[in-house]
Amino acid sequence: MDIIWPCVSTLALLLFSMLHLNVPASGDGVIRGFWRKLRWFLLGSLCPELPMLFAFAQLASARRSREDMKALAVADWTITHGFYADSGGFVLDIPGAHPFPITAKQLLYLVRNQHVDAPRIGKVEIDDKSKADDVAKCLTFFQSGRFIIHIIARAASGLHITPLELMSSAILFCSSITLCLWWHKPLNIKTPTILKAKCNISTLLVQAGDAAKDPFRDTPLDFIEPDIYWCSKLSHGGMMQRFPRKRWWQVRRPLEPGRGRASNDPQKSGIHFCGWSLPFPTKAEAQIWQVNCIVMGGSLTVYGLSQMVGFWRTRYTESSMDLFGGYKKRTPWLCLIVESVVSLRQMPAAAFQEVQWLQFLPKLM
Repeated sequence: MDIIWPCVSTLALLLFSMLHLNVPASGDGVIRGFWRKLRWFLLGSLCPELPMLFAFAQLASARRSREDMKALAVADWTITHGFYADSGGFVLDIPGAHPFPITAKQLLYLVRNQHVDAPRIGKVEIDDKSKADDVAKCLTFFQSGRFIIHIIARAASGLHITPLELMSSAILFCSSITLCLWWHKPLNIKTPTILKAKCNISTLLVQAGDAAKDPFRDTPLDFIEPDIYWCSKLSHGGMMQRFPRKRWWQVRRPLEPGRGRASNDPQKSGIHFCGWSLPFPTKAEAQIWQVNCIVMGGSLTVYGLSQMVGFWRTRYTESSMDLFGGYKKRTPWLCLIVESVVSLRQMPAAAFQEVQWLQFLPKLM
């Protein structure tokens, strides 16, 4: 338990603190919200680099939103406002269509073209609606840092590091970065801010011209930011409908806040190579760990190169997952998860020895 409990408790604390989910849909109840958080918790456990990629993209968008809104003389617009917009914090109430959430770039378009007034909500009001606590985040970092220092100290002392501890370190590394990237994102906001449009949906689409003639996947304003989720190729329950400018009333309701979108998930591999020479219970398990590390490292390399090729060929409208037939599987990563737990059945005596912290203090004599 001295091995298992620090891994489990630190991971649970960091993963729950890391999750900064979008504003839920109006019809989402307690049960749906719980399952939504649980799914993302499991995703953060099994594939922590995916939330990290989302957080990085959202931070970049929030920074661009701050600069673009300041160019429109909205001086008090902050990164928090950008996060708030991209998380479904602003819902457009426009005649002729069901209210739907808008992104930061779509809000910029609406304000620039005078379809809506610039939101007057201040950062203090957003922070007041948010449940984020900087003190709790700092305590989470302290606990995570304590765990990492403990692993480093064990390595420096020549003590055995279990595959479970190594696996936990890999997850903590990605999750800590995600928490930093989402530091200014509002947390657990339940109700969005409603923006009243100055025109109806038909007028807005007519003024947009040919750019708005293509089908939309999520909302009628997809033409403003068509490649926001370049892996979202699935129709969300029949959501991929044409939105003709003269027959807008025949379209089903657009995407509501909190609805998920598909995305891709690169594998992690670097930290696991540190366990290349760990003493596993059997030689076969050691070989399984080594082979899976090689497979994961190779797939990550192929993945990165294929993404570059896919984006270049399709001008950022299609991902490599569509071009290369979904070659990447989750098998290697799952094998390492299973082995990190199974290997606990038989460990060397050095795995149970405590770190002698006094040996790291400078000797005075």
